[in-house]
Amino acid sequence: MIYLLLSLAVILAFVLAYLLFKTDKRRSHLQEELNALKEKYEEDQFHLDFFLEHTSDFLFKFDTKGIVNYSSMNVVRVMGRNPNVRLAHYSTSYSDNPINKKARERIDGFLSGKYDSVPPYFVEVNDARGLPHMLEVFHKPVFNDQGELVSVTGIAKNITGIYNAELEIKKFEKEQILILDAIPDTMFTFDKRGFLLNYHAKNEIATQLSAEKRLGENIVNIFPEDIVSLMSESLEEAHLTEEMQTVEFKLVMNKKEHVCEGRFIKLTDDRILLMMRDISAQKQLEEGLKLAKEAAESANQAKSTFLATMSHEIRTPMNGVIGMTNLLNETLLNTEQRDYVDTIKVSGETLLRIINDILDYSRIESGKVMLEESVFGLKRIVDESLNLVAYEAKGKKVGLNLYIDENVPEFFYADRNRLGQILVNLLSNAVKFTERGFVSVKISMIELKGDTANLEFKIKDTGIGVAKEEIKNLFKEFTQVESSNSRRFGGSGLGLAIVKNLLKLYNGKVSVQSELGKGSLFTFNIFMKLAIGEMTEQQMEGMIGPSRYEVDKLGDVLSGKYPLKILLAEDNRINSKLICLILERMGYVPDLAKTGLEALSQMQHNSYDVILMDVQMPAMDGIEATRKIRELNLNSPPYIIGISASAFDEDVKNAIENGMDDYLIKPIKLDALRDKLIEIGQRRFPFVS
Repeated sequence: MIYLLLSLAVILAFVLAYLLFKTDKRRSHLQEELNALKEKYEEDQFHLDFFLEHTSDFLFKFDTKGIVNYSSMNVVRVMGRNPNVRLAHYSTSYSDNPINKKARERIDGFLSGKYDSVPPYFVEVNDARGLPHMLEVFHKPVFNDQGELVSVTGIAKNITGIYNAELEIKKFEKEQILILDAIPDTMFTFDKRGFLLNYHAKNEIATQLSAEKRLGENIVNIFPEDIVSLMSESLEEAHLTEEMQTVEFKLVMNKKEHVCEGRFIKLTDDRILLMMRDISAQKQLEEGLKLAKEAAESANQAKSTFLATMSHEIRTPMNGVIGMTNLLNETLLNTEQRDYVDTIKVSGETLLRIINDILDYSRIESGKVMLEESVFGLKRIVDESLNLVAYEAKGKKVGLNLYIDENVPEFFYADRNRLGQILVNLLSNAVKFTERGFVSVKISMIELKGDTANLEFKIKDTGIGVAKEEIKNLFKEFTQVESSNSRRFGGSGLGLAIVKNLLKLYNGKVSVQSELGKGSLFTFNIFMKLAIGEMTEQQMEGMIGPSRYEVDKLGDVLSGKYPLKILLAEDNRINSKLICLILERMGYVPDLAKTGLEALSQMQHNSYDVILMDVQMPAMDGIEATRKIRELNLNSPPYIIGISASAFDEDVKNAIENGMDDYLIKPIKLDALRDKLIEIGQRRFPFVS
């Protein structure tokens, strides 16, 4: 029995020891599992912390009252806030963005049991510096075993960059829409095959073409049949060349035909933009401007015709007045009579100068003046200009001086007549307004570049001068500095305006310095080509030698040297008498004709060396008579010199083109006519010495 009990005790001890062993082993195993779970938790926590440390997202938790009791460590980096500060309401950092009101209403409703869930939402919060951040928030509610809400865990994803980018895109899109709305064009977008992808319409064109119904259709089905080919070809051309193609076409809108413009522009390899607009108003404006231009040109032509007509009508009697005055001046006159004749002569020449100024300005204004270049000696031109004002200067006892720097070249290739006109206008102006003292001309060279010299001319006088505030008006048309001066000194007021415009042809400019009562200094510069190397020795001698008009007065000797037979065709009795008297002084007795028909008739019965042909005559004018004479095909045709008061370049050109050999402008100067007769005589009688 004892043995049995001992055996049971041993067995019991053994069992107990075994159980203790198993329990201890189980405890060890559980500890290992616990340690493993702890390591796993710590590893997961490490991964979570590592993730949160390197992301803009963060975790937070708040209770059923909305009080935040947990926030992840990275909230410091993201929001700049201390995560150890608790007991703050979840909405504390919300900004005043209206989007937050809706989010808070949803969260508070969920916490109060009004809603079963909180879907993802967007809120804007401010960081510690007050800068806004846009967050996308996801919520996970936590319930206890009784199903009661204990807390809410949230994940906030920072989408500020994406949000701002979307805002910029929307802003850009809005700006594009505003721009498109501001453009009055209708815009169609086609693919490269011509199918309509989209349109933006702000006028009637899209409505007329039923654009909304035509989306997806080809261009050939969108436009009217008469312009389909034009539009489809332009689209294809824009795609192939990548250059904008512009077309014009007509559309009937509201039963009225409108002119439209289309522009095809390649946007991408598969998109072509067509911009269309109604340009009917523009076309009407262009047509109106065209008509206005034609009217202005017609008015300008009428003005030119009027000036030419008035010039002729004034020059014709002036020819008689000045010519007869010159002849009268050569007769025996007493002192009083000669004074009267001189007064008539000066007045006539003044009137003629005014007429010339008006005609010159009209030609310059209409752009009909061209520089005619030839070789000339500079000093000769300046001397001739001074001689033209010498008579008036001598009468007023005003001295004339000329200074030319040594480095100024002698000969130039330019328009000598226009340069002389510039000088005469400035010199006559200086002499006119100078009562005593002098007028001087100084010429110097600013620069010599290649074969072109930039010359500076200074014309100084001791005249009445000009007030500073009036200098700006000096070069205006029909203007003198004072009305009193205009009455006292006379003139057209065009001289300086002509100077300014002529200098533009030379690429030069003019300036003035003046002081009231102390005189004026006019300075201008011109660019002229040097003529050295282009001139013959004979040309140089002719320029620097005495004038051929001063060598020989010729008189009756001229007809002896050159026995020319002359026909004068002139309908005006006074002009006919004047020219006959001039010719008689040279020893010629011309035959007379009063019309072009008479001149033609006399040519059929007589042979003439020279015909002085008035351009404007009754029955048949001089131009028509000249053409008829040329049609006779004479073996020895006459040298026909046109005579007219019409001084426009086109008048001279018209006369020459219709068969005249030369042209003289009334009033006819004896020297000019004599020079022509010498030239003709030398041709007819080449062996006369």
